[in-house]
Amino acid sequence: LSRAPRVRPSTTAALAEPLMPARRAVSGSLRGISVSQAGQPEVAARRVSSLNDGEALLGFSSGLCSGRCFLYWLIFLSCLGGLLFGYDTGVISGASLLLKERFRLGAVELEAVVSSTILFAALGSLASGPINMRLGRRPTILLGSATFTLGALLMAASASFGTLVLGRVIVGVAVGLSSGTVPMFIAEVAPTAMRGKLVALNNVCIVSGQVLAGLVDGSFALVPAGWRYMLGLAAVPAVVQLVGMAFMPESPRWLLEQGRRGEARAAMLRSRERTPTCEAEVESEIAEMAAAITLQREAEAALRRATVPIRPVDEGGGGGGGGGG
Repeated sequence: LSRAPRVRPSTTAALAEPLMPARRAVSGSLRGISVSQAGQPEVAARRVSSLNDGEALLGFSSGLCSGRCFLYWLIFLSCLGGLLFGYDTGVISGASLLLKERFRLGAVELEAVVSSTILFAALGSLASGPINMRLGRRPTILLGSATFTLGALLMAASASFGTLVLGRVIVGVAVGLSSGTVPMFIAEVAPTAMRGKLVALNNVCIVSGQVLAGLVDGSFALVPAGWRYMLGLAAVPAVVQLVGMAFMPESPRWLLEQGRRGEARAAMLRSRERTPTCEAEVESEIAEMAAAITLQREAEAALRRATVPIRPVDEGGGGGGGGGG
């Protein structure tokens, strides 16, 4: 039997020598991490506590629906806002014929019914910015869902021209809130590789809502008081969105802006596939978001400094001193 050749110590050292720089670098990094964590035990403890609180708050650690199915469910609920946008702006074209006969509307009154939604949608979209910054994306979507529901039910139950216009105004505010929030929310919760097509789904839902409005108009055109069904059916997807979004997480970016890093991490993990690199990818995205938020705040501060008018120097004190001399 032939014996296996022995590896000389010099040969072993020669083989291990190329690996020594990498080994020293890794050990040095680990020592740096240990020293930094040991130097800041309270900060590390607070971070771990924040992570655990965030994951428990969002139900991530409970093993509920997570990963790709949760992401698609979240996007579906969000895109209902686009569906309602298209439906409420399109359904009035068929309902206006019945409304004109029911309320004996003239040209001016009919234009008020049709255009009031568009006017207040513009105002609602302007208001969506401050509301999003103050309350968050999810509460703004919930506010839009509740407003959609109220407006749809008010239009369906209206017995006068004034009530009908009021319902259209409320729906217009909801359209503005939705159009200013849903695309931003989808972009902030979607993974980087899927962000473009998921944001585009909102536009698809807007057009689908207009198509659905045409089908509903045709279905109830010959039904007595069919306009009530046309206008009131918008409450169905609005209620679905209202109930569903109540259990969804907030936008990770908004949570980061509020300093709630643990909840932001838990929200992102909830909508990511559980792969070996999932947590590392989430940490990388959070770091990119944090850097973008820092740059945005610096740019806003620079813009404020550039646009604030220069105050004149108060010469009162200097003049008094000169007079005394």
